[in-house]
Amino acid sequence: MPCDFLFIQAYDNVVLAKVTKERLLDPSSITALGEALTQILDRYPRISLVLDLADVGYMSSAVLGKLIATHKQVKALKGRMCLAGTRPVLLPLFKVTNLDKVFEMYPEAEFAMRQYRSKPL
Repeated sequence: MPCDFLFIQAYDNVVLAKVTKERLLDPSSITALGEALTQILDRYPRISLVLDLADVGYMSSAVLGKLIATHKQVKALKGRMCLAGTRPVLLPLFKVTNLDKVFEMYPEAEFAMRQYRSKPL
């Protein structure tokens, strides 16, 4: 299933993936997102992935599962991953699940990109 709400930009050693859907609640969108993230990892091994969530206002716990799975895959490939632009309304979801301690989180994608580009793997 194609994921028409995930836009990918590859830079020197960093991949920016921007989620442009406000509500990540339905199973078909969540499945599409998971498949698209897996395809990114297949295409860019040893990735530095910045996942921009600035447009996301609502997400189900199933999305957290996809993010955790992607994070584990990135680590297994000796890469790194961060979340950027997470809206304040979603931060409690990450805090209550302690995922704010698992993921590097940046206030905006541009800042995360600068950090990742200045510190290569």
